Amino acid sequence: MGNAEGTQARFCSNCGNALAGPFCSGCGTPANAAKTHGEGWSALTSEFLSSRRGKGIFAVAISFLLSPVNTIIRLTDDPTYRSHWGFLTATVGAQLTLVYVIMPRVLSALFNVPDTANSGAVITNEVVQYVGMAILTPIQYYICRALGTLPRSPMSYVKLCVLSVSYGALISIGLSLAVLTIALAVMKTGANINLQEVAQALTMLGLAGILAFVAASHKRFWGMSWPIAIGVTLFLGAMSWLVVYPGLTALVEQVKMGGTFGNLLG
Repeated sequence: MGNAEGTQARFCSNCGNALAGPFCSGCGTPANAAKTHGEGWSALTSEFLSSRRGKGIFAVAISFLLSPVNTIIRLTDDPTYRSHWGFLTATVGAQLTLVYVIMPRVLSALFNVPDTANSGAVITNEVVQYVGMAILTPIQYYICRALGTLPRSPMSYVKLCVLSVSYGALISIGLSLAVLTIALAVMKTGANINLQEVAQALTMLGLAGILAFVAASHKRFWGMSWPIAIGVTLFLGAMSWLVVYPGLTALVEQVKMGGTFGNLLG
């Protein structure tokens, strides 16, 4: 009985199917391959601490930009790729630094407007991002597991979510650089362009692209139909952007965490 319980608690390290014998019924991977690392929620801490450098950040970023859905499914299903936490830290850190520090200073220098750079906002938003993921990911997992047709382990879905947020950060970086490029063109040509309206339009375009990406990746990862994948994505997006993240941001700002760290960082 003890052996059976141990087997039921394990998942294939290759495809995420529940193991019930010496080999995975889905892909044929030996069951003892799952012993190298757990796939339940309890494995999250050990996986984070043991994550190591694998495929280079730049190579993964290029792959995401060329084929986002294929890349996220390939990396999520690849048991040898364990660098997703490092990739998340790099992309989110670069995104927030660009948006809250570099862009305000560049725009201030170009157009002689007040410098609104805020290093504390980088800390605030990083805290909000990680805490928000910790709250949302388990909820998302059980919703998707109930509506999907493919069995997936908790840790494989954590990996998918981490890479999804990283892709969103890449999109934000690209859009921010586009705004800077347009600003430089406006300064050089004197064109009558409202940069605020341009930034808002690009933001909406980016959000639409991220929602489409999440819907497509969830469809493939969970074996969902398009209507279910789109519905789940819209629900999760609303819960994230309208409830959880605004609430966490207000809470963090109330305790002035970002300002405290910003003062320490200068």
